[in-house]
Amino acid sequence: MTDKDDSLDNNNIEESKLDDISKNIDTEEQDQEQTIEEKYNETFDALLRAKAEVENIKKRSEKEINNAYNFSTEGIFLDLIPIYESLDIAISQGQEKTTTDKLMEGNKLLKNMFDSLLEKNSLEVINPINEKFDPNLHQAIKTIKDDKKENNFVDEVLQKGYKLVDRVIKPALVVVIKN
Repeated sequence: MTDKDDSLDNNNIEESKLDDISKNIDTEEQDQEQTIEEKYNETFDALLRAKAEVENIKKRSEKEINNAYNFSTEGIFLDLIPIYESLDIAISQGQEKTTTDKLMEGNKLLKNMFDSLLEKNSLEVINPINEKFDPNLHQAIKTIKDDKKENNFVDEVLQKGYKLVDRVIKPALVVVIKN
């Protein structure tokens, strides 16, 4: 074998190696492309699933809010029903059976039922007689002059006010002393 033959063999070997390397590179590139495509498909699928889940949560939340709004007064009505039924029974009784004492007793019972209903539902009565005037809780309808009493105090409550938890929902209508 001559040097020329050796050189040709070496060239063939090198070309063969280059072909193998080229094939490996092509295979790796294909694998990388496939991996990137698979990752893209997985990510896109995850995105679609997340989007669908967000839509489901949104629909569920809207339904729950709707139900909460529609049935928020249910508890209060359940507390009002016995009071209503008591009034209905009282009205259905004949006048000949009703005495003033029974009427007063029934009214006191109904008032107690209403008081417990208000207390149970965090509704507080504002009755500021002889208290300092507070424009956050009271609405002055009129002022009077009375030197015997202290200035800016409530002299008379025309209508009681009401607070729900810490919010005034109806201020007390009052007469205030202004000297």
